[in-house]
Amino acid sequence: MPKLSDEKQQERRLHILDAAEACFARKGFHRTTMNDICREAGVSAGAVYLYFKSKEALIEGLVARDRDEFLELFEQIDTSDLMNSLGALMETCIIERPPEKLAIFLEIGVESRRNPAVAETMMRCDATIRASMTALLERAKADGTINPDRPVSEIVDVMDVIADGLFWSLGCRPGFEVATVARSILPLIAQMLRPVAQPSSVSLPHKETTS
Repeated sequence: MPKLSDEKQQERRLHILDAAEACFARKGFHRTTMNDICREAGVSAGAVYLYFKSKEALIEGLVARDRDEFLELFEQIDTSDLMNSLGALMETCIIERPPEKLAIFLEIGVESRRNPAVAETMMRCDATIRASMTALLERAKADGTINPDRPVSEIVDVMDVIADGLFWSLGCRPGFEVATVARSILPLIAQMLRPVAQPSSVSLPHKETTS
């Protein structure tokens, strides 16, 4: 059998991750078997185990993929227009997040409380995101666009809690109006970052609708 190219191997790996994500979102982590994932992906068990040795390894792959997507968006934030950039990020990563992504977030969060391997995966992910957020806010402080007297670590803690709270509310509270809450949160974040000379208005981006 000819060896797959690196590109094809990456495509196969991502396809398996998509299948695992669908299964975990539908049945939960513990009720999902590796055979379920094989059937969902339409591949043999050997093909799955070639890339992922366990369900924990699949979770690690899903977390890493979401982390990399978030970091890519985070790197595009303009510190000179920080609040509007953060509003756009909130729109993309929280408000428009697909339901299956929310289900996975809840599943992994709960599993990390009892599974050391998953907990380690989550801690590494959180550390990477916090480091990126800290670097961004340090740049903003150096540019003079945020309050220089407020510790960056404190800001990162608050923003972490806000993001986690929005995710859990979306996943656990039917009918939760996340966009309305987010519009109330953004001015509070602006006040924390720049208590003096705040922007006259901060809002989520409004997308055009088609009739």
